[in-house]
Amino acid sequence: MSDKLGSKSLVAVIGAGPAGIYASNYLAQRGVEVVLFNRDIKPGGLVEYGIFPDKTKLRNGLLNYLNRVLNLPNIHYFGNVKIGRDGDISLDQLRWAGFQAIMVTTGAQNSNWLGLPGEDLKGVYHANEIVFHYNNYPEFAQKSFKIGRHVAVIGVGNVTMDIVNYLSLKNTERVVTAYARRGPAEVKFDKETLAPIAQCLDCDQIETSVREALPVVETMGEDLTMFFQLLKAAKGKAEDCGSGLSFRMKFLRSPRRLIGDSKRQVKEIVFELNDLYQEGDRLMSRGKGQFEVVPADTVIFSIGSQVDANFGLPVEKGNFMTSPEPHFPIDGISYEVYNPSLCAECEDVFVSGWARKASEGIVGLAKKDAERGAQAVLQYLGSLGPCPATSVTSALQKLPLDQGKVVIEAELPKLRAAEQEKASQLGWSDYKFKTNEAMLKAIKGNLRDENV
Repeated sequence: MSDKLGSKSLVAVIGAGPAGIYASNYLAQRGVEVVLFNRDIKPGGLVEYGIFPDKTKLRNGLLNYLNRVLNLPNIHYFGNVKIGRDGDISLDQLRWAGFQAIMVTTGAQNSNWLGLPGEDLKGVYHANEIVFHYNNYPEFAQKSFKIGRHVAVIGVGNVTMDIVNYLSLKNTERVVTAYARRGPAEVKFDKETLAPIAQCLDCDQIETSVREALPVVETMGEDLTMFFQLLKAAKGKAEDCGSGLSFRMKFLRSPRRLIGDSKRQVKEIVFELNDLYQEGDRLMSRGKGQFEVVPADTVIFSIGSQVDANFGLPVEKGNFMTSPEPHFPIDGISYEVYNPSLCAECEDVFVSGWARKASEGIVGLAKKDAERGAQAVLQYLGSLGPCPATSVTSALQKLPLDQGKVVIEAELPKLRAAEQEKASQLGWSDYKFKTNEAMLKAIKGNLRDENV
């Protein structure tokens, strides 16, 4: 890496998912020197490990953009480096090394749970675990999941559709039922994600569920036209499910308790039936005090994620806290980390993407939020006045980087080539190494076969 001395500002971006990539590009295009630190060896975040494998056009398009950004001369990538409290490098060490601002785009790395009795039973999983498993994310790639014949998924969004798609490929007869706490008009999936499994829909059951919900839904003025159009559009383009999987939906239900058998295997869920009410411009649910028990030998919670509280920044409601009175608001939004009781020096730390608001939106919104956050960083840098220039090389030399562990951008093509070679040997269209150890060996040219 060449040493870039001069008056350019030096910013650390932490997290190389969509938000981190878009923010880095925005800053770099405006003359900022960006060092992009990533916990994983591979950049991409949910682009690499969160998109369903058959969505190759979407994934490849995003990865191609990512590679173009990483090739910018004033973006410097360092993978396999954990930043934050108990990490390889602390925020204070970044400041001491000469970084003038820090932008946190780590996403929402921890799974949401409801804290229900029985969540620790066997057969109870979070959607993130399943998604990371079928996308070969290290730590989850080799984990085994015992999926039964009666699967309950809590949540009705795109991730739920992807998980049903994954289960449909197992060619096992099973019933998968997605439960929503609100009505049919409030589902969060789109026709593209539904299409691969649309022929698995149990339309008679879904129609019955909709009729059951109508008395509550109609009192709120909910229009179900879009819901039925969504199902019809997806089903019209769908291929034969052919897997023995039946996909159902139930509405106006919130889980309250999971019940296990003598071996601590989940066997039932207690749901409370819900009413709906309006709170401002939001439609909310609340329990009616009426309950039902349904059988389920597998339960998957698909209810979003929250930030990692161990990172070292203050957290509120699953998000890193931002200032209620920001100095550099963008479109009325605060990107500045805030909590005077925990942060002695927070004014140089900014958050964007899911680190600012967990599980909100998809890639398009991540781009917009990341660029807004980058604008706030630029305004902050502009407020500092003349500062001593710190070169990238000088800053990095002050950090405790393990050269045998760290992966830089120039090494990533070696990893991609090794995975392509492995895919060719297996006759597969794609292949991912399942462990960090295997990836590091591939990069160093000391690759040996691993179990696939």
